[in-house]
Amino acid sequence: MASVKTLSLVSLMALASLSLAACSQDSAEDKTEQAMESAKETADKMGDAAEEKMEEAGEYLSDSAITAKVKTALFDNGGLDSSKISVETRNKTVYLRGTVATENDAETAGQLAEGVEGVEDVENDIVVGN
Repeated sequence: MASVKTLSLVSLMALASLSLAACSQDSAEDKTEQAMESAKETADKMGDAAEEKMEEAGEYLSDSAITAKVKTALFDNGGLDSSKISVETRNKTVYLRGTVATENDAETAGQLAEGVEGVEDVENDIVVGN
C-alpha cells in the first residue's frame, strides 16, 4: 500500500512538473514571438527613416545638379557675361541674383534657367548695373 501511495505521489509530482514545463514553454514561445514582432516593428521604423533620409539626400543632389546645369547654360551663352550672376537652387526653384549689363541679359538668364531640365520655377532677382 505504501508503494502505491509512493507511486501515486511520484506520478502526481511528475505530472505537475510536466504541466509547469509546458506552461514555461508556452510562456517562452510567447515572449519570443513578442520579441520578434517588436524587432520587426523597430526594423520597419528604421527602414522608413532611412528611406526618408535617402529621399532628402536625393532632393539635395537634384538641386545641386540643377544649379550646375543652370550655371553651365549661363556660361555657355556667349553673349551673356555670367560672372556676376549667382545661382542657387532649393526644392527645384532656381534663384538668380547679381548684376548684368542690360535688361535683355537679365531676361536671357531667366529664360536659360527655365529651360534647364528639372527646374520648376525661377526667381530672377538680377539687376541691371555695372
